[in-house]
Amino acid sequence: MVNFMNTGMFRDSVELFSNDEQLKKWLPKITNYDIHGCYAQTELGHGSDVQRLETTATFDPETDEFVLNSPTPSSTKWWPGELGRFANYALVFAKMIIDGNDYGISPFLVQIRSLETHKWMPGV
Repeated sequence: MVNFMNTGMFRDSVELFSNDEQLKKWLPKITNYDIHGCYAQTELGHGSDVQRLETTATFDPETDEFVLNSPTPSSTKWWPGELGRFANYALVFAKMIIDGNDYGISPFLVQIRSLETHKWMPGV
């Protein structure tokens, strides 16, 4: 049986957008089905209109992390079929904000569910 979540857009996009170090870390996990992913670009209020995405990824220099936020109901990520239900990682597309500057849409690999319990991660 083919695991549809680790084929197609999720895997292809991780390969396309990753540098060598990221590929070395993530591609074996995807290939071995250690993680199951979905492609999270579409928003409820905008469909696939990438330029209108509302989700933001704001860099926090204190934690050296990006904080992702979908601030409105229309910015809710919307998966086709059951992908959002079964995935434990998502490749989330969001506006990258650094020091108040919008650098456009970028992908972020985000763990959305626990690998042990499959419950939502804190803050998701």
